[in-house]
Amino acid sequence: MELTAVFIWWLSLFLMGILTFPIIQKVLRNFGDQSYLFSKIFALVLLTYLTWILSHLFSYSLATIVLALVIILFCSILVQRKYALKLNIRSVVEGELIFGLIFLLFLLIRAFRPEIGGLDIGMVGEKWMDFAFLNGVGRSDSFPPIDPWFSSRVIDCYYYFGYLATSIMIKITTIKASIAYNLAVATYAGLLGSAVFGIATNLCRMWGSAPQPRKPCKGLKSCGWIAVLLVLFVGNLGILAPLWIEMSKDLNLFRVLSTPNFSYFWVPSRVVPEGITEFPFFTYILGDLHPHLVAMPFQMLVLALLLEIFTEKNFFKNRFMLIFLPLSMGFLIPLNSWDYFIYAMLLLGIIVVKVRGVGIRRSLIYFCGLILLSLVLYVPFFLDFHPKAIEGIELVTGSRTPLYSLATMFGLFLFVLFSWLLTELGKHVLSKESVKKEDSLIYFIHLLILFGVVAILIPEVVYFKSGFYSSAIDRGNTIFKFYLQAWLLLGIATAFIACQLKEKIERKRLKVVFFTVFALLLIISALYPVLSVNSWTRGFSAVPTLDGSAYMNERNDYKGEYQAIEWLNENVDVKDGIILEAVEDDEHRTDYCRPGRISASTGLQTVIGWPSHQYLWRRDEEVWRRANDVREIYSTDNIPLALSLLERYNVSYVYVGRLERDLYEEKGLIKFESIHFEEVFSRDEVKMYRVKRW
Repeated sequence: MELTAVFIWWLSLFLMGILTFPIIQKVLRNFGDQSYLFSKIFALVLLTYLTWILSHLFSYSLATIVLALVIILFCSILVQRKYALKLNIRSVVEGELIFGLIFLLFLLIRAFRPEIGGLDIGMVGEKWMDFAFLNGVGRSDSFPPIDPWFSSRVIDCYYYFGYLATSIMIKITTIKASIAYNLAVATYAGLLGSAVFGIATNLCRMWGSAPQPRKPCKGLKSCGWIAVLLVLFVGNLGILAPLWIEMSKDLNLFRVLSTPNFSYFWVPSRVVPEGITEFPFFTYILGDLHPHLVAMPFQMLVLALLLEIFTEKNFFKNRFMLIFLPLSMGFLIPLNSWDYFIYAMLLLGIIVVKVRGVGIRRSLIYFCGLILLSLVLYVPFFLDFHPKAIEGIELVTGSRTPLYSLATMFGLFLFVLFSWLLTELGKHVLSKESVKKEDSLIYFIHLLILFGVVAILIPEVVYFKSGFYSSAIDRGNTIFKFYLQAWLLLGIATAFIACQLKEKIERKRLKVVFFTVFALLLIISALYPVLSVNSWTRGFSAVPTLDGSAYMNERNDYKGEYQAIEWLNENVDVKDGIILEAVEDDEHRTDYCRPGRISASTGLQTVIGWPSHQYLWRRDEEVWRRANDVREIYSTDNIPLALSLLERYNVSYVYVGRLERDLYEEKGLIKFESIHFEEVFSRDEVKMYRVKRW
């Protein structure tokens, strides 16, 4: 069954990519056949956007998705008929192999640690939250989608396009959501790798075919794989800290490297004091289906479009770009809004570099027009979006990131970039050479480095006040968002430069020193994926499965809940009312743990779930009132009081599982056996009651 799901999922993505290939080939016309590497990402952008827009006219349903696919098909046919484009089978096969290898590798990792759960099962992260939003979007028939953890309200304070794109795939393939969750995580990793490969190989190809005399870039595909390695398959130098600790215990090296250790996985993601320093490999094996995880391949699509603009002799002539660049760039806002600003600045940088050949006035109009259109296309989202989690922007007045933390996080990249800078300076000082063409490709690399550095420096100057426990944590969250963008931009630039330095460093001794240090840093960075995967999967000791909910069917503390969730998914609709479940666990934890698991697994709304998160998003004291009311409903033996509270929140189903029995005394739960309630499900220790309306 799960292998069939993998095949159907992959086939659906493949057909979507083929469907949009004529359009993306015209948009990325300087990429040639390698534009296929972006076709799946582009298809998801088009399909998600059209489905979202059409859902405002009709409803969010499979029929609406099919209508969106028909529109895309019609547009592709028009483009194909007008330009008679050819599909290179070899490029398709190569593209699928690149995507497939990365997709299957991350899927294998997911299979050995697939659980969608919380701290009670030893799972860190916010998978319950992601699963709740994913299922909530799937249950919605309009937008903004319903919020499963705040009954009778919608998700109007959080960006949801990543969940929508994944939900569309679930509706197309009809794959169970708990399996699709893990398929999606691996998919976005595969899409990121494919896009990085495409950008790096085309940078090298364009460099070698440029009009100014230079040595051609050898091994285009090698450059592509180096970029994939640096962006997606290495970690930072923080892996040295837990390794040093383990080595100091007088353990032999083999035992240190082969024994699973959670520190190997976790410590490198926290190398800045009170900051989050995620990088792609950590993000994808952690597997939280968060907006920042989903957004990375879509960032690379925007970067490819910007590279296309940069390499156009006259970017006004590529009329396809006038709609698809704003569409793709604007897509980042409801997907992961933090990413939009860096790429908007990168667009401005490109316009400035090329302004001499085009003219200041026309360039300014072009930039403003693209930015304005990228916002106008998503006006319906802005009208419904009321983010209260960001309270403002504050200047950093406290401690800043130590230099050793920056070196630990970006050491590999900084070494290569600094070596290249010294080489370039020496070259220009000694030979007085200069780049003669203002639109030379080297300026694009300069821009990648510049805005990668800008992304690193932003949290040193300002941070976004998010209402966390302290300004340091607020700043740490800002670091988290911008460091990921910096990693992508600097990773691609580093891969390109590493491929060039082999030819640029002429002295043999310097070349030996450079590549020795580079190899050493690369080996240290490459230790992370090996050690972290072994630690995260506990030495691949589990029975592999892709069903993130399967563990519920095996653990005693979840006995009966798997069947209860299945029953709710099959028999209860959002319109049937609200479900009631516990808001805390027996250790008084409300977030990052088991509370909210029923609403998360079904997409049905509950009165309140993960109240600390809800308060962070909504800044509404009603959050705490709801949490107290839920406790009161379960605890009280006063039936009229319980019924009045249930009526207040329009609760139709009361869930009583093992968690609820552990939390609340029998004298409070016995009231659900009265004539005011009807038992509709009973299995093991789980019972569900429908509230009778008289």
